[in-house]
Amino acid sequence: MKKDLSGCSDTELALLAQKGDRAAFEAIYDRHAEGVARTLASFAGPDRDLLDDLIQEVFFRVVDGLDSYRPRRPFAHWLYTVALNTGRSYARRSSKVIPVDPIDFDNREDDRHRVATLADEILSTTLIRLVKRLPDRLRDVVSLRIASRLTYDEIADLLDIPAGTARSRMHNAIGILRQQLGVTAKKRKEQ
Repeated sequence: MKKDLSGCSDTELALLAQKGDRAAFEAIYDRHAEGVARTLASFAGPDRDLLDDLIQEVFFRVVDGLDSYRPRRPFAHWLYTVALNTGRSYARRSSKVIPVDPIDFDNREDDRHRVATLADEILSTTLIRLVKRLPDRLRDVVSLRIASRLTYDEIADLLDIPAGTARSRMHNAIGILRQQLGVTAKKRKEQ
């Protein structure tokens, strides 16, 4: 009989998982795999195989490093730090941009429901490529804000920066992306 862990907080699940409770770790995975995938999408682009590899790497790192988690901060912050570090590590290892056929991306059957709309949520393949080229400090905020839908306060806490800095970094990132796409505020007003 499977334990009902749905009422446990992330911190409680992490502490149970530290003691070897497999069901607690599975509950953590179930709660956070999609958010981790969204965060990693700006590093992996729409390549699902690469995205799956990065997700697996994050959760392997979580298993390996779970003993280092201390509940002084929310578990999700620790987890997203692991995800960002994994994405950054991948970005340093590979500067290759992966071309993708959007039709092929939409027609893949495996894991369709789990990460079905990742590319759409980062706007387009072109935008994903541009986000991948942003400096880490800007890309992290974009990934957490747009892909993972965290608030500026949550991002600030996670990255250990003031909320105003998180907003400023997002503004700077959007400005760079607009410039690279050739979109200006004037053009937007005309549309």
